[in-house]
Amino acid sequence: MLKVMGFFVNMKKIYKWMGKMKFYKITEMPIEMHRARIVQNINCSDIEERYNALSCAKNNMFMLQNKDIFLDMLTDSGVNAMSDEMSASMMRADDSYAGSSTFTRLKTKIKELFGMDYFFPIHQGRACENIIVEHFVKHGDIIPMNYYFDSIKEHLHRKQANYVVFSSVNNNEENYNGLFKGNFNILEFQNFIRKTNTKKYHSSG
Repeated sequence: MLKVMGFFVNMKKIYKWMGKMKFYKITEMPIEMHRARIVQNINCSDIEERYNALSCAKNNMFMLQNKDIFLDMLTDSGVNAMSDEMSASMMRADDSYAGSSTFTRLKTKIKELFGMDYFFPIHQGRACENIIVEHFVKHGDIIPMNYYFDSIKEHLHRKQANYVVFSSVNNNEENYNGLFKGNFNILEFQNFIRKTNTKKYHSSG
């Protein structure tokens, strides 16, 4: 059975929220229209100290201490700067177990944006993957995606399902100058469907 899982991102919708600046003799480019209001000090160790830290960790990024890291490109969740509005919202959040006004605002906004009456708040993406795979994926399913993350790969492996990558570009190409490398290759996906037994085909958005 073939299932389609994922979201297709329209980059134009993202860029419309960004300002544009035109520098001298340079084409117009998008810029982020905000200022960072809170900063955190980081440490840049000497090269000998960094080498020693890597050696002690046996080159395992998960064994390194954060104090030894200058630029953390491993952590990808929850490390963005918060806006002044976000910080203020934390102060007025309603943490009631039931009837929380914060939950009501969230529910109202989700209804406004997506038209959904019900939703399931999950604290982290990896937990979402586990719930979705457990509910939708069955033994022998084929899951198309633009690129796999290590955790979703393991979730599918546990369910004895397979995945097929349909990326519009080579994700390992370091010198790619495009705006976005995550676009789904629709043509390859369509060709794959034609070659697949249609009796086993099923899509769920």
